[in-house]
Amino acid sequence: MRFLCPTRKRFTGWVLFLSLTGAVAVQATQQAASSLEVPASVAAGQIVKKVDPEYPKLPRMARIEGVVVLKATISPEGRVTNVIVVSGQPLLIPAALDAVKQWQYQPFMVDGQAATAKTTIQIVFSLGIPSAEYTKEQEAYFQQEDKCRALVSSRQYGEAEPACKMGAELAEKLPESRTMERITAYRQAGRTLFYQRKFDDALSFYQQALAVAKTHLKLYEAELAYAYHDVALGLQATGDLSQARSYYEKSEATLEQAQVRIDSEFLRDQYSAAIKSVLTDYAILLRQVGDESGAEAAERKANSIVVKTDLTDK
Repeated sequence: MRFLCPTRKRFTGWVLFLSLTGAVAVQATQQAASSLEVPASVAAGQIVKKVDPEYPKLPRMARIEGVVVLKATISPEGRVTNVIVVSGQPLLIPAALDAVKQWQYQPFMVDGQAATAKTTIQIVFSLGIPSAEYTKEQEAYFQQEDKCRALVSSRQYGEAEPACKMGAELAEKLPESRTMERITAYRQAGRTLFYQRKFDDALSFYQQALAVAKTHLKLYEAELAYAYHDVALGLQATGDLSQARSYYEKSEATLEQAQVRIDSEFLRDQYSAAIKSVLTDYAILLRQVGDESGAEAAERKANSIVVKTDLTDK
């Protein structure tokens, strides 16, 4: 998210928004503190049972490739107890989830005691990327992305900024097929700037993510909706409330289309959580522009959405 307010007087409503955002970030940090954060490269060395995903038939026929990024919680016994989707092509996500839930690890030890651990996992679905090429990409982009994500998760936004910007630069050098990686890299860079109140710079990265999404994704894909939401937040923070309103509406409509078209119950629930988030932010904007009845309607709709999946790690 992101904010550079040219005229503070126009943003009294942002006090409420920032307090809500800060509360969520603090809650996420407190939850993360109860477990060990393990870099992906270290966790990979602890795997004792690794199940490869089955390439789904439809994406294979459509020659859809990509990387699904997951955040996994590993019990002291080494079992994967929870998996959260960070990003990825929706048609590939269910297969990645099914595979990772079967993985097992050697216990992660802290002071001689087995501990709960969390790590990022990247599942690559490729129909022919040369292994040498992928290895090179992994050493560059994916390691930088890991560093960026870890710093953002620990709320070290100043330290995360150069790492995430470098990740965005490296993503631009990836093959054309790596659409999701570029979108994710731009969003992560925007997020680091947004939390530092560098709203104009953050909006620029969010707009780059949206440009890639609009070019390569279908009108009903959730990643396009997330990009609309980011741009809405950036526009709202920089004072362009009319444009922000339009992007909130596009984000909600796109997510609703994505939800109707997806077969995965997990993803439908995830999209419900995203719609709820968009509506909550939209209500804040509507109050800023004096549309109290619209804000109340958005809040009622948000409150009517029931989310079953735990998405607090996302």
